[in-house]
Amino acid sequence: MQKPWFALTILFLLGIVWGTGYSIARFAMTHGVNPLGYSFWQSIGPAVLIGLSVLIRQKKMAFNFAHCRYYFVCGLTGIALPNTIMYFAAPHLPAGLLAVIVNTVPIMAYLMALVAKVEFFCWRRFLAVCVALSGLLLLLMPTVNYPTAESAPWVLFALLTPLCFAFCAVYITRFRPEGSDSFSLAAGTLISSSLILAPIVFASQNFYVFNWPLMLPDWVILLEILLSSLGYVLFFKLIKIAGPVYYSFVDSIVALTGLFWGYLIFNEHLTLRTGAAVFFILAALIMISKRQKSVITYDTST
Repeated sequence: MQKPWFALTILFLLGIVWGTGYSIARFAMTHGVNPLGYSFWQSIGPAVLIGLSVLIRQKKMAFNFAHCRYYFVCGLTGIALPNTIMYFAAPHLPAGLLAVIVNTVPIMAYLMALVAKVEFFCWRRFLAVCVALSGLLLLLMPTVNYPTAESAPWVLFALLTPLCFAFCAVYITRFRPEGSDSFSLAAGTLISSSLILAPIVFASQNFYVFNWPLMLPDWVILLEILLSSLGYVLFFKLIKIAGPVYYSFVDSIVALTGLFWGYLIFNEHLTLRTGAAVFFILAALIMISKRQKSVITYDTST
């Protein structure tokens, strides 16, 4: 397989994996699993699986100051905080619409990249930001249809998730430790996220205990642990081999996958206004992702 196709394959696979997670989360949240407990399992579960893969591959995890700082920042802004916010919002928003809202990451990442001087100003991307904001404003306008006045605050709350993801993507690009492989970085980040969430979950008595024999919500949690484990490794790999601009293409795939599963599992239908909002946001994602950096370095080593 040619190296560009290697990156493209990872891109589509990651989009499908992440897009499926929104419907899984909504199902879990509406079947007795609390958001904090679910978020903790989605950190500790993949941490164990990826950590074991690091041991099997005989890779070493670094724990110097630079690596520990990297684990903490990525664990907080890339997993613990955004996932918990998203899981709290999941019962209050359709899974497909939540997928579209959360995947406005490229819009926010571009603005952050401008501030961090990773990207240059581009009128087309600025127009994409304006188009995306128009779509979001449509979602925030309460009418007799969805979203209602009660759900509009949840739209704003859910926007904190892509804000965190965008910060994490820019941080990863700027501060990834030299000579680190994707599996070790993913394991360290997940361990850090688990350590951040553990005292909060147990102190608030929100730890989710699995039933025996396993019930449907338990199987759903286990399924998402497997998908999350795969997704985190693919995420680190894609950022490494293609950079944040190429990675931004994944959000359109995730949003479309989320809409598909939301329709199939929850029979979610878009109204004319929410459909227009989704169209604006998807159009903005395509516009802002279309112009890649002229040089992309492909690195297929782990």
